[in-house]
Amino acid sequence: MTKTFDEAYANYLSSLAKLDTTEDIFEKNVLFKQLTEQLSDLEYRINNQGLTTLLEDPVGEDSDLNYWI
Repeated sequence: MTKTFDEAYANYLSSLAKLDTTEDIFEKNVLFKQLTEQLSDLEYRINNQGLTTLLEDPVGEDSDLNYWI
């Protein structure tokens, strides 16, 4: 998983386009398997990015300040 999310998403879209253009059932099955793996990878990247963002410490001078209204 050394590709960026954008590269992985572009690869997914490319495979999806191929799925629409082929008539061969065997090739459709292979592409469908690739698409499910790519979606799993994209979902992992999204979930991992969200978790990383939550775990990171806020940056800046006011990061420790609480504001109450």
